[in-house]
Order: sequence, then structure tokens, then C-alpha cells
Amino acid sequence: MEAANGRKILIIDADTAESRALLAFLETNGYQGQLVGGYQQAFTAIQNWKPGLVILNILTQAFNPLDFLAELKRNPFTENQRIIIFSQTRKAEIVTGPVPKVCAYITKPVDFEALKAALQKALPAGAKQACVLVADDDTEFSDLVKMFLEANNYRAVVVNDPLAIVARVRAEKPDALLLDIMMPHKDGFAVMEELQDSADTAGVPIIVVSGLRLENYQERGIVTGLPEIVARDIPGDLLLKLIAEQTADHRPAAAPEPQKAALPRVLMADDQTELLMLMKEMVQDAGFEVFTASDGAEALKAVFETNPDIIVLDYNMPRKNGLEVAQDLKNNPLFAHIPIMIVTAFGEKSAKLKGLSMGIDDYLIKPVDADELIARIRMILKRNRQVLDTNPLSKLPGNPSIQARVERELQRGSVFAVLYLDLNNFKAYNDTYGFEAGDRVLKATANLLVKLTIQNENSQDFIGHIGGDDFIVVTDYERAEDLAHRIATAFDEIAPSFYNKEDRERGHIVSTDRQGDIKKFPFLSISIGIVQNKTRPLHSFAQVSNIGTELKKGAKAAAKSHYIVDRRKD
Repeated sequence: MEAANGRKILIIDADTAESRALLAFLETNGYQGQLVGGYQQAFTAIQNWKPGLVILNILTQAFNPLDFLAELKRNPFTENQRIIIFSQTRKAEIVTGPVPKVCAYITKPVDFEALKAALQKALPAGAKQACVLVADDDTEFSDLVKMFLEANNYRAVVVNDPLAIVARVRAEKPDALLLDIMMPHKDGFAVMEELQDSADTAGVPIIVVSGLRLENYQERGIVTGLPEIVARDIPGDLLLKLIAEQTADHRPAAAPEPQKAALPRVLMADDQTELLMLMKEMVQDAGFEVFTASDGAEALKAVFETNPDIIVLDYNMPRKNGLEVAQDLKNNPLFAHIPIMIVTAFGEKSAKLKGLSMGIDDYLIKPVDADELIARIRMILKRNRQVLDTNPLSKLPGNPSIQARVERELQRGSVFAVLYLDLNNFKAYNDTYGFEAGDRVLKATANLLVKLTIQNENSQDFIGHIGGDDFIVVTDYERAEDLAHRIATAFDEIAPSFYNKEDRERGHIVSTDRQGDIKKFPFLSISIGIVQNKTRPLHSFAQVSNIGTELKKGAKAAAKSHYIVDRRKD
């Protein structure tokens, strides 16, 4: 039955030559098709006919297709319906044809620098207080564009009713028209055709601003979140390939299992495979997630990949013994906080003393008693949570470790750099989205810093979490500026994902500043101050901290993520 349903395709579109041709094309290629044009008719067909795929014309004027999609998702009987957007319209030639009727085509979310350039090109040179009419049924977006226009000394006129656009153009005689394509009751194509039919409006420069990407297939469209094609013509084999991909597995997606609390992670390393597997099974049964390694070098790699909560190492392993692995980990600031147990068949006092001096948390003598091993793991983890110098949210080293690492670099006399990082507009984000969302931003920032800074298990760079939205990285002088650039670029790429759809489209949020005044805040960004001792001497942690704080403040003046290097010589 599922396979049969996968061959059934419902087309939701007006009864036009294009839609009938599409229906015939599908039936010729072995699909069973049905064409419907009304809202309720389409909804009923989905519920009763149960098509494997729905092809929806997003530019239909019969009803609001976005409302239709929203209702499908709200209904438990239709929420898993597979849908693609396919709007085959020859009107697209108005925008993309050999002689387009528009000056520019800008997709949402809008790059305002591109919009500014398009306006400057469309308007006559030297025009002052030019009138720009914004025609878009999205009131929040049009208000944002109006603010942008007024900030750039244009006179902005907003029209949110698609049926009133042409009359308003005739009344205002604007110098340019910003026009959305996808509007209910009368789309942008119909508006453009009507303007072209009248001599008094045919010459108005038009800039199309839309979430639709004409003549372009999107695996996940901005407007719908669904596979999306808006085109004048499309090769049949591309459409068939898309349909085949969407109907390949027609079974409804299984409901996601509720998330379980993360289990404590234990890494166990031993070259005796049978013993290792036996200990793994016992510790797993006690409620832990267990990772294994068969020698010292493999254990180091596994620590980097799994970031365990505790490590149990055999003393006598090939390639690196347990104490050598422990020494490497204690020298690495990212892993120095992880508690380590050594399991050994040796009773030498000198080996134990060496391990204890390195900060080994416990010893066990073979043969290992399972109950004792599990009890000691639990005891160490509990103790570690109580005294650990790590930020509880990011799991990065805290202020004592940060100060110790900087002072160590000063004492060594090496050439190094310290990156002081601070999130911009974080308070406003926290006030608007709540502390849980703010915590997710901090965790994502910490993960980003680790990903970009610690490239492998041999890295000697240090990352710390000062507190709140402040972080620190200690690295080589030679790589500091490139690292800061990559962090700033990567953060700006992920920042929009922290916001909901409406705020992403607006490009800002509205909140109160520290003085209690209501204002607009742009997206989160990151400011970085780079302190270095290549061109000027550094003498103390306090000096490094003061310079870093000063540089961060300077970096905050930029509109996006930015870094400043201290290049002073004294």
C-alpha cells in the first residue's frame, strides 16, 4: 500500500495549461496524478486520497498557500505529508528573462548593502529625498525596510494591501518601487503587468525583494522550508529526480524518542582485550557510557574525540604507558581537569609517588574488583563536581586555571598571544529569549572556540571561560590573528540561527539597554582583543587582563564580529 501511495501525486494549482501539462507528464512517467485548485478541495484530497507527494504552486491566487501549509502541519493526520513547491510560471521572465522589467532582484533575508547599491543604480544621479514605495504584505518586514530607507534619507511609503499597490503608485509617483512577488489576492507579477499597461506607471523602476529564488532549485526553500522550484521552464528529468528523491521512502518518520539525561562518560584503556571488555560491560551495566582504547596512543586520541568525565588507564600499555598518557593529559589545559585512575599489577612505591605528584586521582591493583572500581569512579566524579575549576556550563577551565596558564607563559618568556573574547548584545538577547536560550548560545560559543582552536590531541593552546559571555584563548603569536579572524567569521555565520524566523527577517530584536531605554539590537556578534608580547613586554596577568579589556571595548565599535591587535611597542 505504501509503495502504491508513493506513486500518487496531488497537484494543487489552478486549472491552467501549465498544470494540465504537468499532470500529463507525470502520468506518462508512471505516476497517478490528480489536479485540485481550492483550499478545502486540496485538504480533503490529502486526507482521503493519501498521496505520496503533493506538488503545490506557491504562487496560486486561489488561497493563501502559507496558511494552507501551516494547517497541514497542525493536523496530526496530515503533518507528515511530503510536499514540494513547484511554481511553473512564464511570468518569471519579467524578472529573469532576456529583457527583464525590473532593475534588480534581491532575495530575503535582505542584504541591505545590496539593496542600497540597487537603489543608487535605479535612481537618477543626485536625486535628493527620493520617494521609494515599499509593497509587501509582511508588515514587520516592510517596517524594517522603511527604517532602513529613512536612515538613508529616502522618503518611504509603505503599502501592505496588494490590491492597493497600483493605485498608490499612481498617486505617489514614486522614484522607485520595492515589490514582493508572493502576496495573496494579487501577486507581484500581476502588479508589474498592470503597471506596464499604463503609460504613467510603466517607467517606475522596480526592485523585486522576495523570499523566492526564481529559476533556482532549493533543497530547503526560505519561504516554505520545503524543496522549492519557481521557474518558467524546467527539464523533465530534474523534476522526476526530485520526485523520486522525495518519494523514495514513503514511511512516516518515526516519532523522536524523548531525550534521556546524558550518562557520565568513562574512558577505559588496557591492552588486555578480554579484561577490557569485561570491565566495560560491568561499568556500562552500572549506568555509565563507556569508551575503550587498547594502548596509550589510542587512549590519547579517544580523549580528544570523546571528552570523557573520567579516565581509567592501565599502567603497563604499549606505545605509551598509563603514566605517560596521564602526563600528556595534565599538560594539556583542555583535558587537565579530567580525573584519572591508574590500574596496575605493580606495587612499586616509586610509580605511585610519581603518579600522585602528577595529580593522579586514584590507584587500583589488579585483579580489579568490579564493585570497588564502580564505587571509586562514582566517588571521584562526585568529588570532582564539588571542587572542579571549570565553568559548569561550558566545561572550560575557569579563572584560577586561566591566571595560572597566563602566568606560566610569562615565566617561560615565550612569545605568545592572548585572545579576550566577549559577546555583543548578549544581555538584550537573554532578556528577549530567556536564560535557557542564552545558555545555548554560550555552549555553542564554547564549542566553536574548541573546534577552531584545538585541531588535534597534540594542541597546546588553552581555552578558558572567564564567566558570563567572556572567554579567553592562549595561543602562539604567529597564529593568533588568523585564529581571531576565523572565529569572528564563523560566529557571524551561526549567529542568525539563534533567532526565530521573524527576528531573522527583521535583522534585529527590540529590548531594553542597561539604562532601561527601549532600543533595537542587532544580532549577536563577538569582539576580540589580542594581547601579545612580540612588540611590547608583558609583566603580569593583571596587565594582560587590562589590555585585553581595553581592546575588547574598541572592537565593539564595529557593526559585526571584529578583532583588534595591540600593536603598540610600549
